[in-house]
Amino acid sequence: MLNFIKNKVNLSILIFYFMFAFSSLVLIALAEYNNGLTPTLFLKQFVFYLIGLGIIYILQKIPVDLIERFTIGIYLFSLVLLVGIFLVPNSMAPIVNGARSWYNFGLFTIQPSEFAKVATIAMISLLIKEQSFRDNSDPIKLLKILLIVSIPFILVLKENDLGNGLFFIYLFLGLVFLVSTHKKTLLNIYSVVLVVLATIILGALYFPSLLSLVGLKGYQLKRILSWLNPEAYSLDYSYQITQVLSEIKTGGLTGTFVKNKTYIDEQFNDFIFSIVAKNFGFIGAFFFLILFFIFILRLFNIVKKCEQGNYSYYFILLAICSFCFSFFINIFSTLSIIPVIGISMPFISYGGSSLMANSILLGIIIKINATIHEEYLEDEYYEYDNNDYNNYDNQFNDYSENYDYNDNYDDNPNRYRRSKRKNNYR
Repeated sequence: MLNFIKNKVNLSILIFYFMFAFSSLVLIALAEYNNGLTPTLFLKQFVFYLIGLGIIYILQKIPVDLIERFTIGIYLFSLVLLVGIFLVPNSMAPIVNGARSWYNFGLFTIQPSEFAKVATIAMISLLIKEQSFRDNSDPIKLLKILLIVSIPFILVLKENDLGNGLFFIYLFLGLVFLVSTHKKTLLNIYSVVLVVLATIILGALYFPSLLSLVGLKGYQLKRILSWLNPEAYSLDYSYQITQVLSEIKTGGLTGTFVKNKTYIDEQFNDFIFSIVAKNFGFIGAFFFLILFFIFILRLFNIVKKCEQGNYSYYFILLAICSFCFSFFINIFSTLSIIPVIGISMPFISYGGSSLMANSILLGIIIKINATIHEEYLEDEYYEYDNNDYNNYDNQFNDYSENYDYNDNYDDNPNRYRRSKRKNNYR
């Protein structure tokens, strides 16, 4: 593993994992300190990070084409885990914070919805890379995507896990933008979304009973109302976010390490950004955001190296969407820009399932990047090693018997090499 970590290609991405780990452990320790708790969560999170690093390392032993080949099986297995929540005894899947979304195995717990997000990203990547998919009309494309996304969405929603359920809606809306070829499709779907959002907000203000009839639960309605009018619910539904905002204000420009005035539940998870803002102030929060933006830019740099439209290309794009969704929803909830939803910040918030799922995404991305780097090294060998020119020529002739020369190699040699000579990260 040490050689894997020391490898410059891997380290260029792993460095962010280590920086996130350090940040997370510091923030969780501060959350426990601010609330007068013993540092038990800090120690558990440290173990989770070691396990996450082990997962990333193991994934380097698996070729990307093998992951692609078993994507359908992985997706179906994630659905089985989601369905299993409703079939096992209550002692094995207890209700936690109003949601039955965890398997409890005694020594550890697993939240299958986190892994369902990873499996859905992989399944969508497998679908939209196919030329047969791209040849379809926009409605057919979106119906196929909707079928894949809606199954885990309905199951997660049935578990009463609205936060992770919203991820699948966000994923679908992002894919609408990605795969649609007509602006009219985008306009129609996004207009419907805006109308629905406006209806929910206006309904919460003026016709709350009607929202209850369409399935919105009482506490969800109260959450929306407390967001719109926090003063009216300052003693119950908006109490927690009011205390969070109060602690953030005490941080000022440079931060403070004074303990919280009152206990803030889930500050190490849903409200972990408040620790950044309070203890390190506006300056610390600014650099924290910069770190995440640099991480996302690094991932986009890998996307540019991929063959556009292949499995790896879409997988990394959708993984970026997943990271950004969780990151910004967590911050927006903490700052009361949107109602409190309950989404963990990727790689930062306390929690094993979230960290393991994000480690899987990152591990596959690192493997894709390493594969691309290996192929570039091979390209350099074949192109520039004059001593092996004859050997290269013989190999090229062997390849030429099997390849279609409709592509113009001279115009686009990199595309030829990655899409024709190699198949291991399509």
